Amino acid sequence: MTPQAEQLVLQYLSRVADAAYGHVTARGRTAYLADLRSRIHRACAAAGAETSDDVRRILRGFGRPAELVARELAADFQGAIPPETAVRPAAGGSAAEPDALGSEGADAAANGAATEDTAPDADGSAVRGSAAAVPANRPVRLPPPWRATGGRDADQRTGVRPLGRPSAGASGRSRGAALPTGLPAALRRHPPEALAVALYAAAAGVGVLAGAWLIGAAVVALSRVWTGLDKAVGVGVPVLATLVGMAVWESGAEYIYIDEIIWESLADTGIVGLRLAAAGACVYLALRLPRPNSG
Repeated sequence: MTPQAEQLVLQYLSRVADAAYGHVTARGRTAYLADLRSRIHRACAAAGAETSDDVRRILRGFGRPAELVARELAADFQGAIPPETAVRPAAGGSAAEPDALGSEGADAAANGAATEDTAPDADGSAVRGSAAAVPANRPVRLPPPWRATGGRDADQRTGVRPLGRPSAGASGRSRGAALPTGLPAALRRHPPEALAVALYAAAAGVGVLAGAWLIGAAVVALSRVWTGLDKAVGVGVPVLATLVGMAVWESGAEYIYIDEIIWESLADTGIVGLRLAAAGACVYLALRLPRPNSG
């Protein structure tokens, strides 16, 4: 059997499953579809059907999916319409025979498609040419799981809110409350970033450990947790503050070499700017760590 012919069989089985949904249990529907598929394959093998046209003729013999389900699963129906009233032809005409359909009609018959033409009935009401009549007391069922669409409309129909989508008010209230407990958890989840924050804090708090900022800056630059903006703030702001501190340094000597200017300005006022900026960057980087409750 060609792939196109096999696709016709699968489409036919899918429409049979839709027609049987709600009338039998899921296990019974699965068993029925497996049996129907084996019967279709046996019929194709017996008739030597290999092409799409041959398979269409075989499926035409089984009938439309709704009629097939009503005929073979009538005992399992609960309040379903009789098979003889499932299809109602339009007034003034007769239902088209499957063998008289063209290529497009054959596809529609194999796939279980119903025509949308309407015609007035004898009492003046309009009925569809081949649409199944729905009884007035038939209960309304939700669509099958594979037909249901996600999104906000589905939430409103079912009345169930997904677990990972809290309301806006609850999110705003919980964000402030989760900050004290979320920060230690975020530091535990990201050990390299926690080390960088600790080095920044040490450089800001202890003057002799100001050189530890260089190691922390390297960790920040190589981090995969912080964004590019976070890295620019964590590395660039301390460097800029150090340069500003060195620029405001003044020497009382009349003659001094350039290397002495750089070293003395760095040790005198540049280190002050570095420590202040390291303290601010430490707080910023710690707050920018992703919290466990925010993904």
